[in-house]
Amino acid sequence: MKIASLVLREFEGETVGDVFGVDYGAWLCYDKGIEMKAACGDFDSVSKSQKQALLTLDIPIYELEPMKDYTDFEYSLSLVKDYDLIYVYGALGGRRDHEYLHVQFALKDPRIVLIDGSNKIRKVEEGTYIVKKDNYRYLSFIVIEQAVITIENVKYPLSRRQVYLGDAYLSSNEILEEQAFLCVHSGSFLMIQSNEV
Repeated sequence: MKIASLVLREFEGETVGDVFGVDYGAWLCYDKGIEMKAACGDFDSVSKSQKQALLTLDIPIYELEPMKDYTDFEYSLSLVKDYDLIYVYGALGGRRDHEYLHVQFALKDPRIVLIDGSNKIRKVEEGTYIVKKDNYRYLSFIVIEQAVITIENVKYPLSRRQVYLGDAYLSSNEILEEQAFLCVHSGSFLMIQSNEV
């Protein structure tokens, strides 16, 4: 499986697979000594000296125009179009407009996994999944479209349950051991693993 990590802002934990720095995230990678495959952005959130340091790297640097009809993050997705899984660090919190856009991209592309210190968000579609606990306390599902779900090895299991847009009882479940079994028989969800902030 080919995995990419897009770094947008400050993040906790370790990156996985090939790392791509996006705007200020490129500087963070440089500053932390994280090897990048490439960097992109209009670099409006770094200083002139930080930008000059980035330009000395022996990797592809895609410098974007500040006046454009797409975000730096949207452009970065074009760099990882051939990857099977895309972890995005620093996509949550901060500017709400960007956060909501990042969630919208995750809703369109189930390869995208948004991660910050307290949350892990991704779209799950029809299929079976092993959901690892990964030190998150809660497991919630937001219905995107009418669906049928089975979830086992959790505090509140469900078996072939028909669920509808707006059903709130799918929040704040807990994985009992190290992993849960999930089957989305039909429909799709936004799956959120989280901790108290």
